[in-house]
Amino acid sequence: MPDSEHGPQEEDRDKLVPRLKTRMRALRRQLRSTGWGDRLERLDESYVEEGAQSVTETDLDTVVEKADAIEDRFRDNGPLRRLLDDGRSLLGLVQDVRRGRYTQAPVWTLSAAGFALLYVLNPMDVVPDALPLVGVLDDAAVVSACLALLEQDLYDYRAWLREQDDTAADKGPTENPPANARTDLDKTDSEPSE
Repeated sequence: MPDSEHGPQEEDRDKLVPRLKTRMRALRRQLRSTGWGDRLERLDESYVEEGAQSVTETDLDTVVEKADAIEDRFRDNGPLRRLLDDGRSLLGLVQDVRRGRYTQAPVWTLSAAGFALLYVLNPMDVVPDALPLVGVLDDAAVVSACLALLEQDLYDYRAWLREQDDTAADKGPTENPPANARTDLDKTDSEPSE
């Protein structure tokens, strides 16, 4: 494909990492005066890299099982709400890999995504979520650091999702009947005929 067809997407991708880093710096500046800033200062890409090393298969299964609760945490909290679409992409990535649908994600990417999502789910992390506003800022910082680390992998995953959508649209409704649709082939000879 010509470069002109990828231009806007690549521009968006090129702007993502600096935007995320700027957001993390702004969060840290806001909190320096509260005393929580020191704790948040260490929630960067290296923190996510270290945490990802301890993620297990069971942890990833927990992400899949608790996906609705994790998405609710993104949706219900101000600083995380801004990251809702990205959080959904991280959740979808983990779910699709665990279900065997998406196979191009490196193990490390899956571990980093799992770590960030479990961090969001955990109410007793570096800054307890019970503290108003400050409690979810650390979650936002960890997710932002994860997004910065996984930028290319998420870009690839989203491209794969678009391909899946295009493929499903090309097949049309007649080639993909719902699983519960009954066809003439389902009828047996034992059914009475009229």
